[in-house]
Amino acid sequence: MEIGQRVRVNQEVATVRYIGEVDGFGAQKWVGLEWDDPERGKHDGFFKGRRYFQTESPTGGSLMKFEVVPRPTDLLFEIKDRYVEEEGVENEIELSKSSKKIELIGMEKTAAKQSNIEKLLNIVLDNRSVGYPPSSDSPQFFICRELNLYGNLLYKWSTVRQILEYFPRIQELNLRKNKMRSFSEEDDEEMIEENSIYSETCKKLVISECTIHENSMDSILQKFPSASDVVAFGNDLKRFSVSDLVANRLVSLDLEDNLFGSIDNIEGYFPNLGQLSLANCGITSLIGLDGSVKFPKLEYLNIRGNVISDWKSVNAMRSLKHLKRLLFDCKKLEVEKGIHAYEVVIAKLTSLIDLNRFDVSEVERRSAEIRFLNKYAGIQDKTDFEEDIVRLIAVHGEPTLDTAKKGLTVVKIRIECGNRVETRRLPLAMSVQKIRDMLARLFKVPHSSNIRLYLVMAEKTKQHRIELDNPLREFGHYSPSEDHDILVVEHD
Repeated sequence: MEIGQRVRVNQEVATVRYIGEVDGFGAQKWVGLEWDDPERGKHDGFFKGRRYFQTESPTGGSLMKFEVVPRPTDLLFEIKDRYVEEEGVENEIELSKSSKKIELIGMEKTAAKQSNIEKLLNIVLDNRSVGYPPSSDSPQFFICRELNLYGNLLYKWSTVRQILEYFPRIQELNLRKNKMRSFSEEDDEEMIEENSIYSETCKKLVISECTIHENSMDSILQKFPSASDVVAFGNDLKRFSVSDLVANRLVSLDLEDNLFGSIDNIEGYFPNLGQLSLANCGITSLIGLDGSVKFPKLEYLNIRGNVISDWKSVNAMRSLKHLKRLLFDCKKLEVEKGIHAYEVVIAKLTSLIDLNRFDVSEVERRSAEIRFLNKYAGIQDKTDFEEDIVRLIAVHGEPTLDTAKKGLTVVKIRIECGNRVETRRLPLAMSVQKIRDMLARLFKVPHSSNIRLYLVMAEKTKQHRIELDNPLREFGHYSPSEDHDILVVEHD
């Protein structure tokens, strides 16, 4: 046991901060622990008039007898415990090749299971006590593609390197919730040369909640030259800065729950990055973002949990030319009365097909754009909206006076059902289901459930045919035009 080592005591995890005698207890050897749970202990390392160690929390420390503190285990021990000794484990092992099923009993069954551990494709050892690499008698895990060591007792990067020597073809490595120390804290004899590689094949690396220092990030990622998918949330990073060599290969990057404060603290250029998560990062503005240069291929962006309340920041996202999916707290934005913030966001960001995990359909986009035009074309201060207004007028034509401003609550619309044509005034607040019921009576259709409604929308030289398939949605949501649109009724 050594200072800095991680231990698990009755499912509680702690870091060893002191090893030695305690005044008043003779030659008894004690271990000073700093618990991950800051309220688990009784003091901060100061005990009966003497300081033995220092914890961050005033109740984060304990002293325990040396012999009662469990030691970490090695990887092979935990693999055997998880996949060999448990009953029914043959159903949990995923083998690379299927084999004929044979009923085994007693020691023969155990021996067969043990002989198969090197054929595991996925090894999951979450919340166990791995603190050391496999023992010397360990087999090589040539077939294993995923190694999940979530919540274990690793703390040295040299141990990670030693473990990966037994996994030459690993593709995904999860080290989440292992409190790793920085490279600079590694003992000289444990460090291998600076340009060494930990894994040539690992494509996805999860290093979330690992207490990784921002100055170590580039060094860590250079140890995994094939890692293009990096998950590193919850590390209290203030900035993310990596070399061009690393930035060029990143395709997906999750940096949630790091207090960057500004997107400018994601330093550098990421020419191949397609997915970026910056949720809960204390970002208050995106002004100045040049997405076409910094993130030219970005398709997915998660910025939920950040207090962004200005339209200039939304305008800055227009520079993300390939942005398709966005998670964003729209409700913090101020809008004109009678229109939702998410509609204005859709109108502004032309490439979006998904906003907050809701599909932006053709009808959703058209409705949002027309409602935006009708609401904003006539406002006095168009500073943050002028570019969008000009663009959308070119698509949809000049806006009509907003129905709310005209004091209208109904639209006069042409209705076609086969060869029969009617004109009716329909309330904008009327639900699609109530319109179905009304038209069933008008056209003598036995059941309104047999009716399908389509709004044929005319725009310049083309038409759009949109099905009104949500019975609870108000008719006004589709922004029907009295002059150009036709409501088509079909029934069985």
